[in-house]
Amino acid sequence: MTAPTVVPAQVHHRRAWIRKLFTFWTLIVIVSAMAVGVFADVGEDVAEKSTTVFDNGVRAWMIAHRTPFLYKVAYFVTWAGSPLVMVLLAIVAGIWFYRRHGHRKAGVFVAAPAIGGLVSGSVKQLYERARPPGGILLNERTYSFPSGHSLTAAAVMVTLCYVMAREKIISWPVAITVGGFVPLVVGLSRLYLDVHWTTDVVGGWTAGLFIASISAAMYEYLRRDAPSPAVDAAIEKSSE
Repeated sequence: MTAPTVVPAQVHHRRAWIRKLFTFWTLIVIVSAMAVGVFADVGEDVAEKSTTVFDNGVRAWMIAHRTPFLYKVAYFVTWAGSPLVMVLLAIVAGIWFYRRHGHRKAGVFVAAPAIGGLVSGSVKQLYERARPPGGILLNERTYSFPSGHSLTAAAVMVTLCYVMAREKIISWPVAITVGGFVPLVVGLSRLYLDVHWTTDVVGGWTAGLFIASISAAMYEYLRRDAPSPAVDAAIEKSSE
């Protein structure tokens, strides 16, 4: 007697999940397009060397507002947000996620910094942009554009927060706050230490955001046949 009511409920639940999925794919496409557009615009200006006045102006402001305490804070932040630390964080998060959920979706965490490192190194060699004078003092020997710290922090943190929010491990407000704040302060620390130009950091943020969008798309593809039980339960509850 109950069979006729169960099947329609399951169908309704699946349709609700598909509608929700389309919403996230739309978000991914929009964010990707915006990130690529800003990066292309900044990259073109950097190649044409038309950002000198802007970059020098921001650099002068940062140096004028330096204090010994804030310099130490910036140095700690730049260390905590370094590509090496971000890679270790991604690996630990991937292992934790796999042990808890047992899904191949955990590989998305590691893919973000891997792609980020490849993109950062390749673009740096393409532009061959010299760093500000502060880069010499801190023994920064790689090229300047884009900021590898900013790129990797954005790629890892946005990916991590997106997946954890989709899995209902953290709330969306927390994901947006953490995913935005960490790359922001890491990028600002690079400016404060005078090891990057402002356009380097903006380029790193946007490239990292694009990589996070790719990672999010990979996650959505991998979970298409096995949506999270937590998400399923939430959708089912909202559909009642």
